Amino acid sequence: MAFRIGILGGGLQGTEAAFLARMAGWETLVVDARPAPPASGLAGKFVRAEVRRPSDLDRAFQGVDLVLPALENPEALRVAEAWRDRWASPPVAFDFAAFGVSRDKRLSKALFRETGVPCPLEHPEAELPLIAKPADMSGSKGVRILETPEELREALESGGDPLVEEHCPGPSYSLEVTGSPGCYRTWQVTRLEMDEVFDCRKVTAPADLGPEAEAELRGHAVSLAGALGLRGIMDIEIIMSPCGMKVLEIDARLPSQTPACVYLSTGENLVAILARIFADGAGGDEGPAPCVPRGAVYEHLALGPGRIRGTGEHRLASAGPLRITEGFMGCDYALLDPAGAAPGGVVTLLASGKDLAEAEGIRDEAVARMARDLGLEAAV
Repeated sequence: MAFRIGILGGGLQGTEAAFLARMAGWETLVVDARPAPPASGLAGKFVRAEVRRPSDLDRAFQGVDLVLPALENPEALRVAEAWRDRWASPPVAFDFAAFGVSRDKRLSKALFRETGVPCPLEHPEAELPLIAKPADMSGSKGVRILETPEELREALESGGDPLVEEHCPGPSYSLEVTGSPGCYRTWQVTRLEMDEVFDCRKVTAPADLGPEAEAELRGHAVSLAGALGLRGIMDIEIIMSPCGMKVLEIDARLPSQTPACVYLSTGENLVAILARIFADGAGGDEGPAPCVPRGAVYEHLALGPGRIRGTGEHRLASAGPLRITEGFMGCDYALLDPAGAAPGGVVTLLASGKDLAEAEGIRDEAVARMARDLGLEAAV
């Protein structure tokens, strides 16, 4: 009998979960309150339900072997946690307590300081330029650079009590850690490229971090997972600033984008790892995955107006059902929004090769072919 996974939430994280579950050969069910969320196009079955109502969850998840919450709505997660506590089965693959800490940037910063993890200085110790972030949400939404005293004053007086800290320029990297207390495993380090609003538009692997910095990053990831008592998955994002490594944030939930890149590079499926932890009761293994990684590129591209350009994943969040195409213009896969590979559409390319240079070459050829076919300038 095929393994059946229920994915709670059809947005960006739900898309990641549905893609990786599909790669594992599982039956997939996506549940969302919206009529046509992005992940619904990748699922074997989609159910529209009020995710903040326990009775709707009872009906939606009948017969599944595992429930994976793939959303960050606080009310929906409170209902999911109460639903988990009410039923012994199916298992719910989510660490609600750890996520509560990681979602709150001030609690996260306190954890960084307690564990000795290097992180950006906060205002007023830090000087301009600064960066302001909403303190009560993960990801890039609402993040902005403050370059003048006037911008700083406006940010502090605008309400919302943002976290204001030093702006550290440099390349960004991400790493996933999975497991249970006392038994954690780190995976492939990926490099992140951001758009103009700090939204991730491209992920590549293997990363050019260097062995010493990579070992440091893996140590910080395991240390923070242990301090959280994590059971499940967490990612850690850093920036290599001129004054060394700085940990920007952690997110104790299935990330979007990076697990798919890890899968392309190493063949390791982090949703399958979660299933082993929660459905099979496995703890995990310490240390990095023993594999020879391939080169991998995961990139979002906006087709038009006039040119093909990189775009952050936020463009997919409001898209309708996505469609997966295997072998798209030489790439392993592509995710297409309802507009498809046509002007006005957004295409996510997933390309792999024997090394990163070959994967980037496959990606370059795909972009050039789309530009020729659509009469657009390739501006990426």
